[in-house]
Amino acid sequence: MLPETIYLKELDDYKDSIFDGVNWNYHSNTYTLGVPVGKYDDPENQEQGSLVLDISNTGNQAIVGTVMTGKSTFLLTYLYSLICRYDPSIVNIYALDYSSRMLEAILNAPHIGNIVFEDDCEKIPMFFNILMSILQERKILLKGSGYKQYIQANGVSLPTIIVAIDNIANFREKSEYKYDDILFTLLKEGMNYGIYFIITAAGFSMNEISNRMSDGIRSTICLEMNDKFAYTDAMRTLHIDVYPETNVKGRGIAKVNDRILEFQTALAEEAENDYIRNEEINNVCLRMKEIFSGNETKK
Repeated sequence: MLPETIYLKELDDYKDSIFDGVNWNYHSNTYTLGVPVGKYDDPENQEQGSLVLDISNTGNQAIVGTVMTGKSTFLLTYLYSLICRYDPSIVNIYALDYSSRMLEAILNAPHIGNIVFEDDCEKIPMFFNILMSILQERKILLKGSGYKQYIQANGVSLPTIIVAIDNIANFREKSEYKYDDILFTLLKEGMNYGIYFIITAAGFSMNEISNRMSDGIRSTICLEMNDKFAYTDAMRTLHIDVYPETNVKGRGIAKVNDRILEFQTALAEEAENDYIRNEEINNVCLRMKEIFSGNETKK
């Protein structure tokens, strides 16, 4: 049985490889962006383990689920786990938060290029201008080779770009769908140049992640959905043996070594409530900003 509440610090290999207030302590001889985000349950093999999300391996990622199932919490946990393991020379983050402003907790991290909230509509053109300029710069620099090939040859001299969109349906509706073409271009072309998306949505549909955009999504994690068909549709499979326990926020299913298993999302920090947790996250981010002396994230 999975517990209903888990914290990142309880997960395997998390605490010993994160930012300690002075340094980022994770080191690897190979390029990876894997971070723990929760705990999975494998009853067939009678074991539990850390659910690791490596967007550099899975490609563009969708997090889907019905209302109040924990999509924003999952996204915050993922991004916080990411910035705690990798310094800003490795990963930069740009985000559209059209949900609960939960991502405001990481706004002061030096990894952050920009976070646009629902009431910042005037900032959207600049947001996409920056992303498109990064894409064009990398096309020229990489000269037809892929980002991973470039990193293998030169080391991580170009940070991976993570673009997070929380509640894509609301963003598309509020922006009157006028950025759909740019989103499609970035989803289609970005991965080859080290630009990856993680998007939360209720599912795949015309008003959520559209059919055209879904072609650029390579992997999906499901929180609670309305029915069994919604799970198979989102996971792009004909049969699922396990479904998440209902009415447990943060409970979902994900692929672990090509098998679909149930998991529980971890919370970023241990705290009495979300407000205190977000304050603790912000304090860690401010400390990161204070000590990081490398190049500033493009804003």
